[in-house]
Amino acid sequence: MNNLFIRKKLLWLLLSVLSAGSMAWYVTAVWSANQPPQFSDLYAPWWAAHELLLHGRNPYSPAVAHEIQTVIYGAPASDVSTNDPSNIAGGFAYPPYAALLLWPTVYLSFEQVQKLFLGTSVLAILLSLALWLRFLRLRPSPLLWMTLAFFTLGSFPALQAIRLQNLSVIAAALIALSLFLVSADHLLLAGIFLALSTFKPQFAAGLILGLALWITGDWRRRRPLAWSFLITMLLLFLMSSWLVPGWIHTFFSVLRAYRLYTYGHSLLDVWFTPRGGAFIGVCLLLAALAVCWKHRSKAANSARFSLITTLLLAVTLIVIPTLAPHAQLLLLPGFLNMIHMRKFLSSSGTPAKMIVAAAWALLAWSWIAAFGLLVAALLVPIPRLLRFWQLPLYTSPLLPLAVSFALSCLLWSIPQQEGRKLDLSGNIP
Repeated sequence: MNNLFIRKKLLWLLLSVLSAGSMAWYVTAVWSANQPPQFSDLYAPWWAAHELLLHGRNPYSPAVAHEIQTVIYGAPASDVSTNDPSNIAGGFAYPPYAALLLWPTVYLSFEQVQKLFLGTSVLAILLSLALWLRFLRLRPSPLLWMTLAFFTLGSFPALQAIRLQNLSVIAAALIALSLFLVSADHLLLAGIFLALSTFKPQFAAGLILGLALWITGDWRRRRPLAWSFLITMLLLFLMSSWLVPGWIHTFFSVLRAYRLYTYGHSLLDVWFTPRGGAFIGVCLLLAALAVCWKHRSKAANSARFSLITTLLLAVTLIVIPTLAPHAQLLLLPGFLNMIHMRKFLSSSGTPAKMIVAAAWALLAWSWIAAFGLLVAALLVPIPRLLRFWQLPLYTSPLLPLAVSFALSCLLWSIPQQEGRKLDLSGNIP
């Protein structure tokens, strides 16, 4: 029996390596085949930080945006009018304090920064995995940890973020660190890192609202989280205003231009028009916050708290105006929670089991399709396969919705005896 269990774990490890290898091939050979070789999401924030911190230039100015566009696309998008969104689209689209996070790199060449960021991205993703496991009180065996690591690093969101050199990996790691610190009762530190994660405000906004409601459940014990977050945010805003006076108005102008530049729409916008999608998105977020309010008294190390916070992250990805898969790094704790809580599904009805199974099927499709394209490449030239480049991404827009429904089912199914914890083998210690 023990040998059978070990063989099963080894098969899962082999599957994770095969899946990661197939996805890595797909990302490099198919998905990014027609991208300019110099394309990088990192260049815009790095050059803006370089010019702001070393030369005192406004990172939101059309001149800086044109310099960024010229490097990435070979020419500026437009030189017609400073009021034209194309003058700033593709430029710096972060709060000024994001430049402070990149401060150590402004003295390096961009080629050196790219190499440094490659290693940093991999470490940030693995650190996020480790922190989410600790947040959920999971202690997988070394073999199972390696399996999870290959599946995580070999997922399309992770590989896309690494290929594009997108700062999503840093934001996701800061959010994971914040929630781990909350669960470990290090609330002062948690507030500081949560504030730092707001350099990508769309990632953290829903979670911040949910944690604000949670703090009201026990203000006396939880107020350090509120004060450290608010004080850190105040310092970040003051530093930003010193570096770039009047930056808030300009920042929102850049965001509007950025949405046009990147097709900034949510899945709800696509399904229900931007106005209808915004209304439904607000309703979904309010429903998730209502759940937070109902369970605001739960301890940070409880099963319900972990389910509610991971549900908030999944709902956030539904409502924010982006379909970029790299943002789905925030779904990692949701899938880990589905592994963690799978025993509770035995007492759930068939619809709940089908919803959870659908979430896993939607996730698995990307690896299945990538492997299929890899096999096809043995028989067909890769250029002929490029017309199928979207195949592994067909289910990507649905993942946040599926994970949200699955976590809602688990939250409904969880028993009142929340002190019991499940390990990754499904046993109750």
